[in-house]
Amino acid sequence: MTARIAVLVLAHQAVPLQGLLRCLDDRFRIFIHMDAKTELGAGQKRVPGHASLIAPRLPVFWGGWSMVQATLALIDAARAAADFRRYALVSGDSLPVLPQDRLEAALLDEEREFIDLEEVPDDPSLAGLDETAGTARHGNVQPWRRYNPVYWDHRLLNPFQREAAAQHYGVTQDQMDWLRGDAARLVRDLLAERHPPCPYPSFWHGAQWWALTGHTIAHLRPELARPDVQRWFSAIQVPDEHAFHTALANNHQWLANRRVVGSPMWTDHAKRAQGTPSLDAEDFRTAAARHPQILFARKFNPADTPALAAAIATGHYERDVLGGMSG
Repeated sequence: MTARIAVLVLAHQAVPLQGLLRCLDDRFRIFIHMDAKTELGAGQKRVPGHASLIAPRLPVFWGGWSMVQATLALIDAARAAADFRRYALVSGDSLPVLPQDRLEAALLDEEREFIDLEEVPDDPSLAGLDETAGTARHGNVQPWRRYNPVYWDHRLLNPFQREAAAQHYGVTQDQMDWLRGDAARLVRDLLAERHPPCPYPSFWHGAQWWALTGHTIAHLRPELARPDVQRWFSAIQVPDEHAFHTALANNHQWLANRRVVGSPMWTDHAKRAQGTPSLDAEDFRTAAARHPQILFARKFNPADTPALAAAIATGHYERDVLGGMSG
């Protein structure tokens, strides 16, 4: 069987990834980027024949340009292997919410593009404003990001690396916060002086996860290789929620007559806010009903949901979890 769909996986944990790999057969060619900060044992480096761990592995920092770099590396690896009709970007802790026959059919429907495209209000007066104040002005942080460059691709500067950075540098959390604050202010001032204007007339936003046709990827990949585009997006907060979206929305002709239907990924933000982000079997059964374009859901943690993990391990995910959804 020749796969016509490339599934691009951004992973940072080896154990949940095994669940995803068991739920997708060789109708899907799977390319995996495993965060270089994750140590892999010999057994964890083995993947099924229709999957590949790409190299080199990059250290990926949430909210940094490294997330886009890893995504572009996945696209390049897939395009070097074959000319796929669809490229679907998912996380290593996601699972499909449709049986594989329906999932394949949905992804082969080339009349649709699965991506969020939401235009961000333009407010140049946000430049230099505190992030909290900027977020309060518009009700979300996206307008603030356009005019306030950051650099998060380092453990010292990334606010989500507090514990790892404190351990690495051998200091307390309080000392780490003090060091980060000083370093971030210095970097912010330098970036503000050197950061170029946005290379596009309008700035767009959406969920990181998408599933785009080969036609669209053929246009987007060289666009995102432009030095001016990379220079600008490499110094904004969370570029993975903006780079693909902004480039595509400002070149709408690339879509031809294909409809933009939204991201194919469901994330239960309410559960995450409550501190219980792992989805259970019922969550995966109902995720597809949230929005008509939903094809995957995250996050899956086998340690938190042993019954779900057991269904996957025994090859009964579609039967026992999805309930034989075939029509």
